[in-house]
Amino acid sequence: MSTPQLYRQLLPQLSQWITPKDKRHLTVFAENIAAILQAQSGRLSHWLTYLSHRSCHARSHLERLSYFVHIH
Repeated sequence: MSTPQLYRQLLPQLSQWITPKDKRHLTVFAENIAAILQAQSGRLSHWLTYLSHRSCHARSHLERLSYFVHIH
């Protein structure tokens, strides 16, 4: 799966305002924001098709998104 253009544009923009303790947090944040914008929906299940799922070992995909929404 190639990296979506929206994600590639969001990451440098977000890094100007957000300084995470771990760079992975910013990467996941940018990917999730891009998925929300592309899906044009607030439903977690609609975001799944826009995510790469490269780091989903311990949690299911919906649990990963739910965690993101409740933490941020």
